[in-house]
Amino acid sequence: MRIIFYTVCCLLFSSCITEYTLDGSEDFEEQYSVNGLIRPGVPASIYIHKVGDLGKMETISDPSKLRVWITWNWEGEEKIDSLQFSVDYFEGDAELKFNTSYHLNVLLPDGKLIKATTNIPSPAPSYDVYLKFPAGFVQLDNITGPFSRFVMTMPDSLIEAKYYESMLLQVEENDVSKFKIQYCRNDDTATLIENLPSNYLPYFLFQNNKGDKLPMILNFDSVKANPFSNRFIFRLSSVSEQYFRYKKSLLQHLDVLSHTSEFDAPMLFFPDIFKELQPVYSNIEGAEGVFAGYNPTDLSVTCNLSGYECI
Repeated sequence: MRIIFYTVCCLLFSSCITEYTLDGSEDFEEQYSVNGLIRPGVPASIYIHKVGDLGKMETISDPSKLRVWITWNWEGEEKIDSLQFSVDYFEGDAELKFNTSYHLNVLLPDGKLIKATTNIPSPAPSYDVYLKFPAGFVQLDNITGPFSRFVMTMPDSLIEAKYYESMLLQVEENDVSKFKIQYCRNDDTATLIENLPSNYLPYFLFQNNKGDKLPMILNFDSVKANPFSNRFIFRLSSVSEQYFRYKKSLLQHLDVLSHTSEFDAPMLFFPDIFKELQPVYSNIEGAEGVFAGYNPTDLSVTCNLSGYECI
């Protein structure tokens, strides 16, 4: 299968890069790209683009010809929310809730129906995150000095298996609504078992093991996170299976490519040109893209520095 195109799609709190492959031996048919990452407390936002010849992404000339809506069941009653086009995406009115499955529908002008289903999981518990500084010394090509270690302990597993995404945020200008994602390193079994890069990435994926009651301790190392001058938030998101599979396949895809505008080769953990290029997961029926739910929880960070509070 020959790679024909790839597009970058940034959604909500994380940088999401979507890469697709089409069979160049077939005649090109009109395709659509549908993307939406949904979370509780806010309405759904769905990005829809038309895929032109040779994979070129194009804006939809007349969005009013598309009908976009989501449905869900709440307390035994079927709910519906019609999404209206606003600037460059379709937005709903209803505030979404966790522990709920949502069904996305996009009706095209030719009568074709694009569908997808996902759920928004319950939030992660409010675990403690402890910052140790200095936690060690690192010497890279362009960085030399002590590094900070953010340690999160999950006392035991939940009753059911869950998927997680974690990221470290540096607060900007002492305003918790403004932040920058910090690149971290993680070599813990829970992340390495996913066969993903581990060296200085903006986020990490892992699962809890159903029935395993042993504490899970995760260590996130950051070279640039200086507790003397920065404040931090550790964001732990419980994510849907669709979200997990999408982000995991994305990282594996980028690991083979070794270089993109978002992930430079030195950031990846042993990029291997002999790895087989994997397609990025999609759960959209009748189009490409992803429709997935996540539920972020911001965890406070406790420093080991006397008289200093991280957040």
